[in-house]
Amino acid sequence: MRFEYLLYPNAVEKIESSGIRDRVDKLDKSEDGLPYIGGCRYKDGVINSVKDLKQRGFYKHFPKEFAQKYQSTLNKILRNPQGSYWLIRKPSGTFNEKCALEDMDLFTGDTASMILTPEELWDYSKFNFSSPSELATTVGAYITQRSKECPSDYRNGYQWISKRVDGSEVKNQITGSEHYDLRIYQTDITPYPTTDPFDNEIEMRPVLDSDNNFIDPYHSTEGSLLVAVMKYVEQTGIKTQYQEDKAKSLIKWGHSLGQGGGGCTEHLGGFDHDPRQFFWGYEYSIPVLDNSDETEKHTPFSLGIDGEAEYGVYIAHNGDFILSYENYGKSEKPHKTINIRFRPEDAEHLIKGLIFQSAKGLGRTSANQLFEILKYRYSSKFEKDQKN
Repeated sequence: MRFEYLLYPNAVEKIESSGIRDRVDKLDKSEDGLPYIGGCRYKDGVINSVKDLKQRGFYKHFPKEFAQKYQSTLNKILRNPQGSYWLIRKPSGTFNEKCALEDMDLFTGDTASMILTPEELWDYSKFNFSSPSELATTVGAYITQRSKECPSDYRNGYQWISKRVDGSEVKNQITGSEHYDLRIYQTDITPYPTTDPFDNEIEMRPVLDSDNNFIDPYHSTEGSLLVAVMKYVEQTGIKTQYQEDKAKSLIKWGHSLGQGGGGCTEHLGGFDHDPRQFFWGYEYSIPVLDNSDETEKHTPFSLGIDGEAEYGVYIAHNGDFILSYENYGKSEKPHKTINIRFRPEDAEHLIKGLIFQSAKGLGRTSANQLFEILKYRYSSKFEKDQKN
């Protein structure tokens, strides 16, 4: 089942410059509005959609030079979706992503027909695309993406884009679950060269399972992660702005966000802990993994998940900050599975993201709790406590 597509910057530029975005905006603002597009697709539904498109004349103007390839490929996908592929060329090699029936709504032009006329649906040059399949698929993916947007969704949290050593781009998001537990998501949004199942180059691709990483700790873990990131910054010698004035400007920015929430009692106050509790074990170093992602050392920093597991904090061989799922009560394995990782330059974003998440009431930790942790770290009391 297909859940999401990624449009590359060039595709978005074509969508905007050709007036397609304006048409979608108009549809979205109409009385009927833009319907939500999602859910599971079945073969009978695809067949009925194609019949409807034919009856409405959407295949009368299909370019003859593409017709045979297009029809044979559509039939092949319909018979066996997993026998056809998107070819996505990553630095590590070409990834063959199997087609899904949900892709057929794009390939057939069914979704794009919401805003394009029968004469326009396959007229790719009019809209600056390079092939009929690229036009129908890209426009359909854009409409699908727009149908799922919710601009007023307060749970979007704090987001930023970062670059990895291999040149890939990652979208990071710090937010909370519907139960107000911390959630951090990462999605690879790199515009890898892609070929669609019709053998045409296309400036979009499906979002793959391997593109997504996340952590889902349980209950109030924002303070523990804040302290772990601070330790990472100090241990590795990363230079951050918040260190320059001992977090005073950072705290001031956090106060400007206010304190939202109310979905759980922690937002109402009275549940903050003494900040010293978060610094137990702070004098110990975060273990550094070797180039096989292994270490024999136990980490003193972690985020709880439930009574059986936690996310251990480690530093990767290349200096990245990582979190690894580990079971309680079982002998620790030297090899660590990396569930999520951040580059050194992400450290300050991580801290700001935790403050933003807490201030907006997306988790169970108050923003004040994080402010007190920061204040304590740069107080004379912290220095005295660490010496004792």
